[in-house]
Amino acid sequence: MTASPRLAVRAVVIEDERLLLARYESEGREWYIIPGGGVQHGETLEEAFARETIEECGHALPFGDVLFVREVMADRHPEGLMPAGLHQVELYIGSALPGGVRLAPTQPDRCQTGLIWQPLNELEQIRFFPAALIDNFRTRTWPTIYCGETG
Repeated sequence: MTASPRLAVRAVVIEDERLLLARYESEGREWYIIPGGGVQHGETLEEAFARETIEECGHALPFGDVLFVREVMADRHPEGLMPAGLHQVELYIGSALPGGVRLAPTQPDRCQTGLIWQPLNELEQIRFFPAALIDNFRTRTWPTIYCGETG
C-alpha cells in the first residue's frame, strides 16, 4: 500500500530584502527551508499554519494569500536530505512578522537548529530548498499557483 501525499503549509516572510528561513543540521550537513510543516488530520490549513509557525518561529504568524503550490518527491532528488519515500504537496503562504515579535522556536522539528534572515541576493550561497525557485523568491514573482515537482 502506498501512502498518500503529505500536505504542508509554509510561511513566506520577506523583510528588508531578507527571507526568514528555518535552519536544519544533521550528520554534519546544514540546510535551510521556509518555516512550516504538515497539516494534521482534522486541522484546517489556517490552524496548521498557526501551529507550525508557533512551533518553528515562536509566534503564530498571519495567514496571507497562497503564493504558489509546490510538490516534492524525495525519491527524485539524490541529495538525501528528505526522508525516503516522502511525497509532499506544499502551500506557500504569504505572511509578515508582527511588530515587536521575537522569533525563537518553541517546539522545533527534529534537526531544526534555529532561524535566520537570509538576504535574498545570497540564497544561492546556502543549501536552500526549493533551490529551483531561488529566482522566484529573489524577484517575488511566483509561479502560476502550481509550480510542479521541484527539488
